[in-house]
Amino acid sequence: MRLSIVASITIITFSDRWGHFVIAAGSANHASRTDIYITSLSNPIRVGRIQPKGLRESSGIIASKRYPGVYWSINDSGNPPDLFAIKVNGKGICRIRVSSSRNIDWEDIATDADGKIYIGDFGNNSHRRRVLSIYCLDEPAPNVTTRAVKVKRVVRFSYPSKGIPFDCEAMFVRKGWAYLISKEFHKARFWCIRLNGRAKVHPRIRYLGNLPHIAQVTAADISPDGKWVAVLSYFKIVVYQLPRPIEKMIRVDQTTTKPSSRSTVRSYESIFKRAKVVSRHIMLGQAEGICWELSPKGKHPLALIITNEQRGIYRIKLHLSGKGK
Repeated sequence: MRLSIVASITIITFSDRWGHFVIAAGSANHASRTDIYITSLSNPIRVGRIQPKGLRESSGIIASKRYPGVYWSINDSGNPPDLFAIKVNGKGICRIRVSSSRNIDWEDIATDADGKIYIGDFGNNSHRRRVLSIYCLDEPAPNVTTRAVKVKRVVRFSYPSKGIPFDCEAMFVRKGWAYLISKEFHKARFWCIRLNGRAKVHPRIRYLGNLPHIAQVTAADISPDGKWVAVLSYFKIVVYQLPRPIEKMIRVDQTTTKPSSRSTVRSYESIFKRAKVVSRHIMLGQAEGICWELSPKGKHPLALIITNEQRGIYRIKLHLSGKGK
C-alpha cells in the first residue's frame, strides 16, 4: 500500500515601523496520525509534603534536566535568596544561596534546554515596582557541599510606560527568550523578553497578546520539545498544545526594541486560540508552582507536578493519544 502525505506551510511576514515579525503556520493531512497529544488531565493526587523548614512558601518549581529526580524550588518574598533541591515526595536534598541577589519578590523559576536556571524577581502586588529582574545562573550540583551559586547575568526590564506596572507570577524560557504571563483578574497578558542580548542594553519587554481560557495566572512551564505550554491559576490548569515548537510559531526580530504592532499581536493570539487545549479545574490551595515531570525514557512528559504555599506537592497524570508514547 502506498501512503502519500501532503503538507503545506504558510509564512506570514509583518514588516513595518514596529519591527519585523514572522508568524509561521503549517499543516499536514497526516499529522494527527503521528503526533502525540494530551487528551485529558487526571485528577490531582497528593504525592508529598515539602519538608525543608526553610522552604516556607514555594512559589515555583522546575525539574532538573541534569540530575534526574531532582526538583528546584524557591520561596516567595520576604525570604532569603535561596535555591532548594527536593525530591518529588518533598524530602529535602540541599539549600544553596544565590549570591549577589535579592529576593524582593521571587515568583517563578524556569530552566532551558541547557539546564540553566532562571529566577523571576518580578512580583508586583502593590504595582509600585518599575524595574524588575530575571536572574540567570548555572544549575549547581544538588549536594550539601555546595554552599552558594553565582549569578551569571541579571536581566532588568520595565513594562511599557503607559498604564500601571503589571503583577507577574509566571515564566518559562525557550531558546534565549523568557515568556511571562501577567496575573490579573480577568485576563492573562503574554510577554516576551530577550535574555541573551548585550549586557549593557536595557531590554524592552514585548507584548504578544492575551492567552485565552485563563486568568489569575500563578505559574507556567513549557515541555522539552517546546510544544506544550502548561499554565496554572488558583482554580484551573490549561495546557496549550502547539503543532510546532513555540519559537517556530513566532520568530521575533532580535534587532529591534520597538513594540509589537496590533496586527502582529492578533496573529500571535490566534496561534493559542487555534491550539489544541486541555484543562482541568482544581482546588489545591494557594498553588503557585508547576512543572513537567520528565520521563527518563520517553521524549514527552507523562505528568505535571504542582506545589502550593501550604507545602503540598501534587501530581496530575497526562492521558496521551498518538504514536510514540
